[in-house]
Amino acid sequence: MSSNSQLNYWDSQSTVSRYKARPEHLYTAERRLLGLLRNRWPQVEMLDLGVGGGRTTSYFAELAARYVGADFSPNMIDTCKRRYADRFTNATFNVADATNLSDFRDGEFDLVMFSFNSIDCLTKAARFQALREMQRVCRPGGFVFFSSHNLYNIPLINQFHFQAHPMRLRDELNRWLAVKRKNMPLAEAMCQESYVRYYDDTIGENFLIFSRPEKQHADLISMGLKDVRLFSVLNGEELTLDQATSPHQSWVYYLCSR
Repeated sequence: MSSNSQLNYWDSQSTVSRYKARPEHLYTAERRLLGLLRNRWPQVEMLDLGVGGGRTTSYFAELAARYVGADFSPNMIDTCKRRYADRFTNATFNVADATNLSDFRDGEFDLVMFSFNSIDCLTKAARFQALREMQRVCRPGGFVFFSSHNLYNIPLINQFHFQAHPMRLRDELNRWLAVKRKNMPLAEAMCQESYVRYYDDTIGENFLIFSRPEKQHADLISMGLKDVRLFSVLNGEELTLDQATSPHQSWVYYLCSR
């Protein structure tokens, strides 16, 4: 990942504590992986990028022959080691930058996952470097799986949401004004770009990258990844490209064969 501001946010004790407190769970689309590899899990070696506080760890480490959780935040990795070291002897946790996975060999993993839109924290250039690294460390016949915010959803999340309680109304107004102020050039960019920097007030002062699903799909194919399939965050159902561009799909999951 790129900037110091990103690392400062994700490695801060407040952020780590918040992610540690979140319950372990899988989104419906992520559960697709359980069925996809159901006959192979005893042999699967998995790399779970952006592991954070370990939201996905127990589900996959319990099934996989080998599970590696990686994050660029040392404090997140320390949290995972304390939580899971005694639970899963097949699991290890590494501090690693998704754009430079040099600690791992070519074709080392059967499944490489970068979940919860973590790839959107990267700049556009770093995003594609991370995808190339994910492709490199994935074995031929393996899978690359990640999610990304949907650019077409921006008009919905950019709305002001009225709050009846005066204090909540004040907070919502401040949030909305900050989002509007930091996204002033957005209208022109949305008309011209396929990957747009957007500030949504969810990760401190940092921006995220929102992508057009049809462009992300095409770029994955141009990289040499195969059988690219898209899945809904709402219900885990497979999406056509037309369905993926619905503004009601807040983010989209991408499953690719190596």
